Amino acid sequence: MPIVSARRMRRHRGVSIVEALVALLVLSVGMLGIAVMYLESVRANRTALSRTLAVHLVNDMADRIRANRMGLDKYDASFGTAPPAPKMDCVANDCTAADLAVYDLRQWYDAVVRTLPQGADGNTAPQVEVKYNAGATSNDPARYTVTARWKDVGGDDFLVTSLEFTTIGST
Repeated sequence: MPIVSARRMRRHRGVSIVEALVALLVLSVGMLGIAVMYLESVRANRTALSRTLAVHLVNDMADRIRANRMGLDKYDASFGTAPPAPKMDCVANDCTAADLAVYDLRQWYDAVVRTLPQGADGNTAPQVEVKYNAGATSNDPARYTVTARWKDVGGDDFLVTSLEFTTIGST
């Protein structure tokens, strides 16, 4: 009898190759799941960053419009391409309100194109728009809608950030 039990003990000692392979497979699936979760986290963080930057850029344009009180009606613009180049550098030179509006629009457009993603193909430039509505009567304040649209690196849909605000008194 002692010989039979020694044979059984030899058979049950250690791990068989099948058990080791099953354990390796389970571990591999778990590691693959962790990698997928990590990639989704990176993608979500990149989208959140681009949205935060877009909010900052749209607010920057709103501040530029509010600062140029004499040229409020000159900021109505929509472009798929770059706006016209300004006649002069309004940081180094004194500009009229209209020239400052052109300068602000071009500076803002360049900042948006430099900052926001260019889409999955790398060739889809962001689009910007500033809509101006003077108001139906003299009591209605001027209303602006500043919009930035872009395609994120990982997607085909446009993401949009828009800000609507009013100004009271044009001069």
